[in-house]
Amino acid sequence: MDERSTSIGGYCGRCRLLQIACICQYRPSIRSEVEFCLLTHAAEYRKPTNTGRLIAECLAPTQVYRWSRTEIDIDFQRSLEDSSCQYWLVYPAESTEHKDRIKPFDTSVGDSRQNGYKKHIFILLDATWQQAVKMLRKSSCLNHLPILSLNPERLSQYSLRRASHAHHLCTVEVAIELLGLAGEKANALLLQDYFLVFSQHYMAARSGHGVKQESESMRRLLKEQYNEVN
Repeated sequence: MDERSTSIGGYCGRCRLLQIACICQYRPSIRSEVEFCLLTHAAEYRKPTNTGRLIAECLAPTQVYRWSRTEIDIDFQRSLEDSSCQYWLVYPAESTEHKDRIKPFDTSVGDSRQNGYKKHIFILLDATWQQAVKMLRKSSCLNHLPILSLNPERLSQYSLRRASHAHHLCTVEVAIELLGLAGEKANALLLQDYFLVFSQHYMAARSGHGVKQESESMRRLLKEQYNEVN
């Protein structure tokens, strides 16, 4: 069954937006040399404004684990023991507390068996900034990981919630920056377009209607879908 046609209380069963604002036709299938692992706060898990799920929708290997303050997912803990992977904890080191753990990202990404490189996996704390601070403090399994701290030049374009600081990026914007850092500019643009389309349609749905004017991001994603089919 086409998941776009599945309606749950008037909402699309896949993108979770109102049917009149469904974005499934725009969703790109992104193939990347890097992977993402989302450690999603329990309070964030089902919020309609959550953007971490956009990463999982577009990049198939993405793993999503639910975080709670009382226990850490056992499967997540086991995944950290995989010696064929290099995990990076993506976290804004705005203080000196974790300064000794900050490492530069090695852009030499390849197959670990053939080229001697490990698969790079970025761990994102999918939560509000205040929640992310508490998550890091209460997750001892993350203490041994190198920290990758981003210094984005652009301000956040996320307008569905009020941010504490304009330079604080939402989860999907962090992934966009990381794809660019890994040298995957085209993939970063695809995810950026999908994020903008999501934001545009969410705002329209909140007002009780669909998007009235096609944006450049919508046109680019539809063209990408056509190129994949043909």
